[in-house]
Amino acid sequence: MGLLLKQTEPSCWGVWKMEESVEELLGCFSDPAVYLPLLEEKKTGIRKKEWLAVRVLLKELLGTEQTIAYHPNGAPYLPDSFWHISISHTKEYVAVILDPVYPVGIDIEYISERIFKVRDRFMSPEEMAAIDPANEIPHLLLYWCAKESLFKVMGEENVDFCEMLHIDPFSYQPAGQFSATETRTPAQKRYRIHYLVTSQFVLTYTIGHTGQ
Repeated sequence: MGLLLKQTEPSCWGVWKMEESVEELLGCFSDPAVYLPLLEEKKTGIRKKEWLAVRVLLKELLGTEQTIAYHPNGAPYLPDSFWHISISHTKEYVAVILDPVYPVGIDIEYISERIFKVRDRFMSPEEMAAIDPANEIPHLLLYWCAKESLFKVMGEENVDFCEMLHIDPFSYQPAGQFSATETRTPAQKRYRIHYLVTSQFVLTYTIGHTGQ
């Protein structure tokens, strides 16, 4: 399948469905041997494919191969580029978002009932009351993905998803936008969350904050 979704304006993001083998993904690079030493650090086949697919997708979005480095907290960055980057992966899919000016956050999650087991860890009572019973699983996943995207774009540690990240009530739709606020910092920044729901996954992303 390879490239599944791609958008270059106003933001630059994409989704890759991992149906290729490790060898096929390596073949997407001009010099596959460069990637082999780092690839050997990945313990499982799926981790190898995720690692490679992210870099293949990044090449697809920017047109050139890029080195991805990581801050001590695990956040990715491009040492040889001005682009801000965020990365996410879930079963069969990887997602990448880039912006030349503002920090970004993206999250993708495979649709499953596992979200029921963790909802109390990230949903407030007010947020739970806003869930559409007819679309409970994807609606809950949108809240989870949105808070993951917020966590990534904020760049803060010790963030309580339930107490410090707040999603404004919104009506469930297959695609759209909604607003969120963080209370982790004194600034209490507002964010615009963009989202997409497919039959297989939920995707959210945010760029900067609404005061920028």
